[in-house]
Amino acid sequence: MNIFSAILLSFLPKRYRDHFTHFAIPDGAVVTSGFLQAFLSLGLLFTDYHAFMTARLASIPVETMEKVAEKGGESAVMGFGGFFMMEYMLRLTPVLLIYFLLEGLVRVIASIAAGEAVPTLPLKLIEVADAHLSAKNHEKKMGARIRDEVQLDANGHDLQIASCRPKPWTRLTAISHEGQFYELVLESKATAPRPFVYILRKKPPTAVIRGIYPYDPDEVLEQK
Repeated sequence: MNIFSAILLSFLPKRYRDHFTHFAIPDGAVVTSGFLQAFLSLGLLFTDYHAFMTARLASIPVETMEKVAEKGGESAVMGFGGFFMMEYMLRLTPVLLIYFLLEGLVRVIASIAAGEAVPTLPLKLIEVADAHLSAKNHEKKMGARIRDEVQLDANGHDLQIASCRPKPWTRLTAISHEGQFYELVLESKATAPRPFVYILRKKPPTAVIRGIYPYDPDEVLEQK
């Protein structure tokens, strides 16, 4: 990864950055991008302010300026500058430029202090909205949420659970249900509306339990 690519990628949230590279962005690239963002924003801010002030001062008739100077002197004329500055700061352009200036400095500090590649906020907001929309579409494709179907075999040792949503269980998970502890033996796929099937077996009394997952057949209705 060359430095130019790393600088551009440092502006992206990790979710989008991973589409281009799985390598971490070097701290130097993040610091450089932050300083470039800050200096560019500062330069644009000065340029825009100068153009705005020039245009506003030019819009005042010469006669008006002369009368103000006669009555109030140089301080009265300079008062126009203060008034126009307040007017300028109420515009969207300087607000955005000041924000990106500060954001660039924050990105530099975050990289130096914590080694973190902080993305630019507009792209981060797009990522959040995109993730929310993707999750919503995925939830819709999975179908309606219905209660898990739980069946205990004849010997009372194995438990079959069919669910409309996948479970976060692994073979190290201790699953608690109705006062008993179970462990995952097998997981398989079935047809809708409960395509996720899990076979659990009672844990031996001597088994080591590292963490407990309290299972409820109605939990899938609450995990939205």
